[in-house]
Amino acid sequence: MVVTSQQLLAAPLSQPKSATASLGQLPDPLRRYVDEVLGAPDRARDVAAKMLADEETMLYLSVVSMAAVALTPEELSEQLRLYQERFRDSGVDVTESLEVIEEHDMWKLKQFRENLARYASAMAYFVREYPEDAHEYLVTYLSTFLLLMAALEARSPEELVSVGRALNRVAEDLEAFTLTFRLTVEGPEGAVPLYEGPVGDARVGPDHSGAQGGELPFRPGSLVRARP
Repeated sequence: MVVTSQQLLAAPLSQPKSATASLGQLPDPLRRYVDEVLGAPDRARDVAAKMLADEETMLYLSVVSMAAVALTPEELSEQLRLYQERFRDSGVDVTESLEVIEEHDMWKLKQFRENLARYASAMAYFVREYPEDAHEYLVTYLSTFLLLMAALEARSPEELVSVGRALNRVAEDLEAFTLTFRLTVEGPEGAVPLYEGPVGDARVGPDHSGAQGGELPFRPGSLVRARP
């Protein structure tokens, strides 16, 4: 499936506003996907890929993301505490995974508010040059979203354990994408990659001028762990 830069930019935060995520108030466009993940958390990626191809649901999520961008750092942290409480007595530790999600969402919020032009340019570059990695990122990100929603819908400790273990696995990949994107957007001295020369020689240029570009010491997406 071909991913567009618009899809990448419109992807909702992993933690939607409480009104969307409240227990027992799951919106209809999401319910069948969350129920499917709750029934088989290990298949979260497959479900996320299917949801990514559902234009109606993705349009709904893009609208939700507009509200999520209004979240303050304090509200994001409060959302994390909500999920932490859900897992508290489940027997599975998701603390590190929730911290990874918070780091990703905090960074993404900062880009939207303070660095939108550069962020948008970097995401467009990422989609154009690394379409498979862009698709994998969206599947990973949506998997995180669905697993968090499933955690709120879980009705038994066994369900929470399964969801938590799946969340821990997905969060590992999200952490790698966060690092990749930070390097892509901020780069050496804040440069953004403009085009790729010979292998290992990705040119960058401050202010998108292309003049006197430097070398970017990584390929976007290359920091993401290879999946077995």
